[in-house]
Amino acid sequence: MYFDLLPVLLFGLIWIGIVTFLRLKKRRAYLIFFTIFYVYIVKVLDYTLFQFQSLILLKHFMPDLILNGQTVGKEMNLIPLITLTPQDLKTSLLNILLLIPFGFGLPFITNFRMKKIVVIGALFSIVIEFLQLITGYIAKITFRIADINDVIFNTVGVAIGYILFVGFVRIYRHISRNWEISANPLLRYIAERPQIDE
Repeated sequence: MYFDLLPVLLFGLIWIGIVTFLRLKKRRAYLIFFTIFYVYIVKVLDYTLFQFQSLILLKHFMPDLILNGQTVGKEMNLIPLITLTPQDLKTSLLNILLLIPFGFGLPFITNFRMKKIVVIGALFSIVIEFLQLITGYIAKITFRIADINDVIFNTVGVAIGYILFVGFVRIYRHISRNWEISANPLLRYIAERPQIDE
């Protein structure tokens, strides 16, 4: 219970610090989108690292703890796509779905266009895979294998997310042409995303 509560408190304090800093510079609509994206990033880190890999670190401090992970040996795959099996199809699809919100959400808090968004998403995925590898080496057991295919499919997910973002904002602008959005800062913020301007 306390072990689960610690990351929540830590990320909550980080969020408070960032939002306090941003309040001096950014509009309220930006803070809403930032908070949504921040919660999403924390959930991704929880799913990919904290839920399982934190047990590995705990085992480092409590050697008697029994974990049913995979012993270190096959902790990394650097061969792209060729090693995929039909059973990997579900995992590949989940890796795509995992980072679609990244590609969709990051343009709401930055002015970056597709190339930068995809590069940042790929780097985010690489960092996660690297941390999975490192924690596995520390404990000599792992629940997650660092896999180049995960990075590839995560990056595809980011690209799809960005394409969905562009489509969403274009449709939104088209539909909201006759609406009075200037009074609502949130609606105005969505309509004014600069990535869609030619």
